[in-house]
Amino acid sequence: MSENPAIKPEARFVEGDSDTVIDCAKRLVWLKQDTWQVTGKWMSQLQVREFAEILNRKRFAGFSNWRLPTTNEAKSLFDKNMKNSDNSGQTIFLSDLFASGCGFLCWTSDIRHKIQGVRLSFRKGVTMYDDIYRTSRGASRLVRDIEKSEDLV
Repeated sequence: MSENPAIKPEARFVEGDSDTVIDCAKRLVWLKQDTWQVTGKWMSQLQVREFAEILNRKRFAGFSNWRLPTTNEAKSLFDKNMKNSDNSGQTIFLSDLFASGCGFLCWTSDIRHKIQGVRLSFRKGVTMYDDIYRTSRGASRLVRDIEKSEDLV
């Protein structure tokens, strides 16, 4: 079995470009900044969805498949062995390849009962349900799938 010496086996996250982080294990591309960092505004889950549509119309970073992460995708970013800081300066458990100063709560695409969205705390690694119209501390880190025809790095 041959290994590519340029990529360490333990390097799950690698820098994509100035705006993205590549998750080699999950074949996903994440924005380095969350919606709070990009816009300076807290958003409801619905507003985050609209923001993703705007990025897709603009073909941000050359792609039109940006979206909210699923709960499992967002949970996969939480890792007690990785440290970063949120917009309050508190510790969050997220790779330091992501820009510090983000919101600590991350909206996901998952919804129950038509009005409750799932949010993940990067401080504690727990999920919670919140009204999809609520903007309080609302942010998300948009993601896109790496197509089979694309190279990882």
